[in-house]
Parts: sequence; structure tokens; C-alpha cells
Amino acid sequence: MKEETTFDFNMSALRVWSLLTDLNRFARWHPVYRISGEAERGAEVDVTWLLFGGDGKMKTQMVINRLVKPRMIGWRMGVRGLLTFDERYEIDPIANGVSIRHAVECRGIVGMLAGRLMRKGLLRTMRHQDAALLALLRRQSRLPRQSARERLRPVRVQGKRDPAND
Repeated sequence: MKEETTFDFNMSALRVWSLLTDLNRFARWHPVYRISGEAERGAEVDVTWLLFGGDGKMKTQMVINRLVKPRMIGWRMGVRGLLTFDERYEIDPIANGVSIRHAVECRGIVGMLAGRLMRKGLLRTMRHQDAALLALLRRQSRLPRQSARERLRPVRVQGKRDPAND
């Protein structure tokens, strides 16, 4: 069972990709995942799922199985053959920004059965996650940007002029 959602936003692909691959900061925007680890292909990172509105928690690991800068990040969670969730975000450039595709696929023996039962709930959860990502993108697009030159330029502190040094 596979579900997909898509939305567009006026931001560069690299900037969106950078926000999505900053896994340690998912807690800033993602309503369900709390992730600790680095986004590297093949990396096993710890993830905590917030359940029942945050009242319950489930800890597991996910494996980053797709990572293409600045186009895609994806991961797999679960027990192969029994129940796995493959989730990914794809970023495609369009005329005035990017199109972001969010896909979740349930696999395995239990995944095929459970996927049919939870299809509506999964789609509702994905839309909630997409709305949270969209809110983050809106916040980030309103932040003033500094050029690299402004960030790197040393600032000279000028003290009072001492006539004895002349």
C-alpha cells in the first residue's frame, strides 16, 4: 500500500533539501518524529514516534536508504518481511520554486493487511506532516538572509582614541 501527497512552494530545492536533511531539528516542525543522527546514506538513526498526541512514545531505528542532494531523502523503518514503512520526500524544481512529493509505502505481510485498514488515517497523518513542513518553509522564507560575505567579514571594534599613542 502506497500513499503520496504533493505540494508546491517558492523556495530553492537546495534550501528545502537542507531543512529536510537536518534530522536533529525535525522536532522543530515534525508533529510525530524526534530524530537523532546524521543524514548519510546507509546510516541507522534513532527515531522516537510521538503517539496519541504525544502521550505515548515508541522508539525505533530507521535506515536512510535514499539520499540525493538536493532531490531526495528517504528512510525505512520496521522489520523486513513483516512490516516496514518506506518514507521519502522528493524535491523537483519547477518554474517558480519546487514541487515536494511525500510518499509512504507499507510493505511486508502485516504491512499489506494493516495498510488497507489504516489508509485513511495514514493519508490524514501525511497531510498533517505536510502542513507542518509547509509552515516551516513559510517561516524560513520570511527570515532575513545574510550573504556569505556579510557573515565572513570580520568586525573591527574601535576603541577610544588615546592621544598618547599618536
